[in-house]
Amino acid sequence: MEDLDVRSALTAYVTEGEPPIGLDGDTILAKGRRSRRTRLLAASAGVLVVLLALGAAVIALPRQGEIAGPACPSASAGETREQIVDRLSCVVGNAVRSMLPSGAKVERLTIPGETPPADPFHLVADAVGDAPREALFHMGVRVTDERGSGSVYFTALLGDGGFGMARCGTAVPDQVSCEVEQLKEGGLRKVTESANGVLTYRASLLVAGTNIEFSANNSGVLVQRGVRVPVQRPEPALNAAQVRGLALTPGLG
Repeated sequence: MEDLDVRSALTAYVTEGEPPIGLDGDTILAKGRRSRRTRLLAASAGVLVVLLALGAAVIALPRQGEIAGPACPSASAGETREQIVDRLSCVVGNAVRSMLPSGAKVERLTIPGETPPADPFHLVADAVGDAPREALFHMGVRVTDERGSGSVYFTALLGDGGFGMARCGTAVPDQVSCEVEQLKEGGLRKVTESANGVLTYRASLLVAGTNIEFSANNSGVLVQRGVRVPVQRPEPALNAAQVRGLALTPGLG
């Protein structure tokens, strides 16, 4: 058979004798559209699952400032000095811990020979009068994290007398800045101090009969009058906004 005849026979076989495929152009396009919609829906469902999982993870992450502490007793008119100490120690401990990063180590700052209490935030009360509320309540703790060691201090002078208005003094040694806010809670004085590289943020709330103060610095050594303490971290253990927030903690009055 001539080569031309062979090619003619093959051409006739594949164009005339092939079985019908059973599909037309419209059917193919319709199936393609359905397939595309199916893939898009599957992809959207997958994205939704991922977003829900990420949302759950974000919700589950603990956030600074939301660390739960023990429930503290409420103030009452007939409190003894010991009851005031227990109540304020609880409130102060919860407030400071809520500001610290996860994993921070907290230790009580003590003078030589003093045995630290089991609770580093347990206050000391020095009487200044006969009434239970007429006392100076105070404590200091060392806070250590990956940035180094710093300190947080609390003092509260409670009594029946007034302490005047919150104001900034003039020519105060080591004072870098001072600002006063008049709030519904009372007069709030915010001070930044710097001495020999030790930076301190201080916030004091003054109302009639009460003077509450928190401070934080960048040395984990107990501050004592006339004693130079070393710088042990780049910045104080708490920033200025956190110290301000502590001074406004409910339940300290």
